[in-house]
Amino acid sequence: MRILRDLRESTRLLFLYEVTTNRHTRLRTIAEALGMTIQGASDYAHDLQRLGLLVVAEGEYRATKKGVGHLQDRFLELRSFVDRAGRAMALVETTAAIAGGPVRRGGRVGLFMEDGYLVAHAGRASPSTGIAGHDASKGDDVAVRNLEGIVGLRPGRVLVARIPPIADGGVRAIRAGAAKKVVGRARGFAVAAHDVTGAVAARRLGLKPRIEFGLPGAVIEAAERGVDVLLLVPEERAAEAVQAIEAANARLEDKIPYESVALR
Repeated sequence: MRILRDLRESTRLLFLYEVTTNRHTRLRTIAEALGMTIQGASDYAHDLQRLGLLVVAEGEYRATKKGVGHLQDRFLELRSFVDRAGRAMALVETTAAIAGGPVRRGGRVGLFMEDGYLVAHAGRASPSTGIAGHDASKGDDVAVRNLEGIVGLRPGRVLVARIPPIADGGVRAIRAGAAKKVVGRARGFAVAAHDVTGAVAARRLGLKPRIEFGLPGAVIEAAERGVDVLLLVPEERAAEAVQAIEAANARLEDKIPYESVALR
């Protein structure tokens, strides 16, 4: 992304590409190829020489070994970004949804994200719509085609509940008052149990985990789908979970709100 945002960096790369792939690399031919004035090309040449990426001999410009390496590294970064963006923007012609009520083949449905699942409602207005591929009853899976728009979605919240370390008593050291407060705040949340300690804590608190494996990635994916999650995690593993959420937020436009609380 930095390459695309930074015009100067993009032009540097184009300059290096030109002098690396073409036989004649005098300043005038480089300027013409890049659509700039000779003075502008000269300014870039001096800049690249200062950085050790370019040399000039007998009026011809050549990339240094460092310059070729710099060009290759930036192009690999750009290729990686384009590949990721292409996958993210891949057009989906047909998708599966849960029927939120009776739907009829050929009828237009509104699409909503509910409890982490894509749900199709006949005749309900939505920023995202499609056409039902077949008849379906409430709760059935239904194929939806001719998709338009984007499903409206806000990320879910994550409440990281830290269980005392096993050396300090583990689940046995959970204070009743703290537990009651956390359970009250997380009413309606999906419960995620981290390892054995989290599973035992869930039973002690009268909760049934919905997520028990693949943490913290599964917690982040659930939150991205709009699901609120209570994560029961041993104190010594809490930092790992928070770091994973922070890393996800670094790439997300709509950040996952989270809070970390102690159960003692």
